[in-house]
Amino acid sequence: MVHFKPIFTVLSVLLTLGVSNAAPIKKRDLNASAPLASDIDGAHLLLLNDVDSSTAKNAFLLLSKPRGYYDGMSACNTMADGGYIYISGTAGASDLVKLLNNNAPAQAEVSGYSQFWVYNGVPGILNNCLAVNKNNGKTNWIPCSTQLPTVCFNSVMRRVLLFDDTSRQVKVNTPVGQIQGWRDQNAFRFLGIPYAEAPVGNLRFAAPVAKAPFSGTWDGLHYKGICPQTAQSAGFIPLVLSYLENGASEQEDCLNLNVYTPSLKGAGQAGLPVMVYIHGGGFTTYSGSVIIFEPGNMVSRGGVVVVTINYRLGMLGWFENTAAWGRSTVPGNQAFRDQILAMQWVKKNIASFGGDPNRVTIFGESAGATSIRAFLSAPSTFGLYQSVIGESDPINIPFKTTDKAASIASYFLQALNCATNDLACARSRPIAQVLEAQKTANDKALADDKWTTWALVERPTIDGDLIPAEFSALVKSGKYNTKANIMWGTVHDEAGLFVPQYFPNPVPVSNASQALQLFFDANRTAMILGSQFFQMSPNDSDAVRNLFTLAGTEYYFLCPLRYLSRQMTKVKKVYNFRFNRGRDTPLVGDNYCSSSTGRVCHSADIQSVFASGAAVPTFKQIGDDARFARQVVDRFTTFAKTANPNPQAGQVGVELSNPDVAGVNWLAYDDTNPILELNVQSSMSSNVENDVCTWIDTVFLYEFWRQVPGNSP
Repeated sequence: MVHFKPIFTVLSVLLTLGVSNAAPIKKRDLNASAPLASDIDGAHLLLLNDVDSSTAKNAFLLLSKPRGYYDGMSACNTMADGGYIYISGTAGASDLVKLLNNNAPAQAEVSGYSQFWVYNGVPGILNNCLAVNKNNGKTNWIPCSTQLPTVCFNSVMRRVLLFDDTSRQVKVNTPVGQIQGWRDQNAFRFLGIPYAEAPVGNLRFAAPVAKAPFSGTWDGLHYKGICPQTAQSAGFIPLVLSYLENGASEQEDCLNLNVYTPSLKGAGQAGLPVMVYIHGGGFTTYSGSVIIFEPGNMVSRGGVVVVTINYRLGMLGWFENTAAWGRSTVPGNQAFRDQILAMQWVKKNIASFGGDPNRVTIFGESAGATSIRAFLSAPSTFGLYQSVIGESDPINIPFKTTDKAASIASYFLQALNCATNDLACARSRPIAQVLEAQKTANDKALADDKWTTWALVERPTIDGDLIPAEFSALVKSGKYNTKANIMWGTVHDEAGLFVPQYFPNPVPVSNASQALQLFFDANRTAMILGSQFFQMSPNDSDAVRNLFTLAGTEYYFLCPLRYLSRQMTKVKKVYNFRFNRGRDTPLVGDNYCSSSTGRVCHSADIQSVFASGAAVPTFKQIGDDARFARQVVDRFTTFAKTANPNPQAGQVGVELSNPDVAGVNWLAYDDTNPILELNVQSSMSSNVENDVCTWIDTVFLYEFWRQVPGNSP
């Protein structure tokens, strides 16, 4: 097991927070007088966000509908922010001018104006009122009846763990009903929105059913339930990280999503790019509201709408056996079908939150990136997105065949003490028993196919319908989504994350063969140890574990991605990256993958992608950590905006002003295997691990050829 800090560490964090300068703010109920976004007709958060937790931030709220001065001040009060803005001689003046001149969430709405009303509390003089000029930052007295956009303070705190000031609430009308959320310093937040009916009773193991439109106002102030999950091999950390952000318990009624936006658009205003995140966790753990997925910094810095989703986990999401039940009863791939339904919800509803339904990027890490592989494989989903960003997909672990899906289903039913065709029995079992049976079934399935590793026993099935074939075969035949814009990559030491689970202590070199046979048969183990590419240094005191990390990273992640990218880039540009810097997961103690070791292991990229490194108040994101997070956010959001991770001339936003981004040209993939090596100072590389990848391509061979009948190089 990973050497996690014990639970008292979590308690000490909470106690530390409790005695900090600011007491936790009590969450509020729905405010009946909260304004309706369509009445405000254009509300946009303005923030120069360097994502550095040590720097002061000046935040503003722009109401873009032209109004006279007094109507503008009234609108500020309606939005619960009428604080005075003193422009002349204040530090905030330069921030405001910069934001008004180059603000991604509202650039189009303000481009025709040079002056803006500012809430300052100074009475009009001879029917003249005070406005700020965005060209020079100076104030002018002009007729109060002039129709101008209005700038108010956005005085609320940034949302961090335990500090939820939900007092500044706002309602939006959507096709499914009215939803009430709130804003903090960097995002409007609408949380726990159901996209499907509760998958309980006869809907357990069934295809998801779209949530019926609701009457009244939906409470989007708080996160809702997270999907039932096991702590299998990962200790309590996934549950703790989910609970700290979510505050809700596990429950089967968990098919909900969260929307974060910097801009509630007015009538006729163009929507922003949308980024939908699919969380990882081996399809058995985590949720869309884990604290390290906190997207406020990404939203405010990047000028994008971010959606995070929950989907069914474990056997609740991947249970099927076509010999026992038809797909009309148990369709299989339920978790993937949940994700598809969530994407359909985004397509239909995201415009209500300021997003453009025709500019959608799906991004995800680990199992979330495996889900992206499924989206690229499933023709029925191709119209739901335009771009994808995949982080650390173990792409050499192919989707399950139907017989493997049936096998694990049989193990599961046996563990539940149900007959192999008794669906009613499985649906009647309490969730705690379901989770225990799932763990038993997974252990047996892993014993059958140890090459899958414990991290991806549960995964999509090639059903011949939703997913017509294994992804590598679809790439070979050109039948994947060839229109999608693709950016994907790995971290430097992917397989290191799994070392503590399998090898908590260094392994003697004499036991190297025995260690590798946890994943490979004796013949393939001998091939690895006999290869010139995997020779252990006699001076390395941790040679076996380091060999496992190297071989696992190249075999499961880096080389198969290289192999597929070389084919795909002949159809359309593909951009590949590798993280050479990361952040330790909060609450995880010292282990093989700690940043102090210099390793960048699986999942170490997440906090930089979201710039969430200070979402827990006792954690900091400063210096090079903040600089690196800025770079990663700017690359990801640029790709979401333009389908190119290199910012373009005239692009609205901060990306062009970031020398770490604008100063390095990210080359699209080609036969020289170019990769952007992400670090504080990033650079391009070519032909990374070329010889060993060629050996794997041609001699050792991939599991997606070896394990899927009929699939071959």
